[in-house]
Amino acid sequence: MKANTRKKQQLIDTAKNLFSTNGFYGTPTAKIARDAGVSNGILFHYFPTKEDLIHSLYTEIKDDIFHYTLSQVYTGATLKESVYTLWLASVEWYIEHPNDFQFMLQFENSPYFTKEIERSHRYVQMAHTLIEQGMEQGVLKVFDPMFVVRMLSGMVERSVQYLQSEPGAIENGTRQNQLFEMAWDAISK
Repeated sequence: MKANTRKKQQLIDTAKNLFSTNGFYGTPTAKIARDAGVSNGILFHYFPTKEDLIHSLYTEIKDDIFHYTLSQVYTGATLKESVYTLWLASVEWYIEHPNDFQFMLQFENSPYFTKEIERSHRYVQMAHTLIEQGMEQGVLKVFDPMFVVRMLSGMVERSVQYLQSEPGAIENGTRQNQLFEMAWDAISK
């Protein structure tokens, strides 16, 4: 890995850890640079503004989840199995990557989050397309597809929080299935 790429990744990793612990407003860019072992100039070379850094983190996390989800998808899956794959992949990713989870909780409830940023990511587009297909097939309740995507995202977040707070719940695959069935019941006809 080139030195420049390493520095940029070190900034991203450091920022994610600090944002997850201290929040966006409690993490000055000078602290990110210092903790990453680079100058402020290097930080601003890669990320001209704090907002650019935050948006880069969002994109990186969503990309990681997207690729993880694609590795779980199989040909011939039913609509329900496909939605389950998206849902479970997100739950598993966030449980395995708690800093990503904390970052996303903050991001999605911050002024940095916009409809345009959300709708532009291919993971969200994939989920949106799947929901539209389910509505067209008569399997899912007909409603604004983006609202359904957001509702499922909220159910993923609550499920992750529940699984993290209940000892032994993560090891019990039955619990994840029950949580998904509750989400499925909310959107299916």
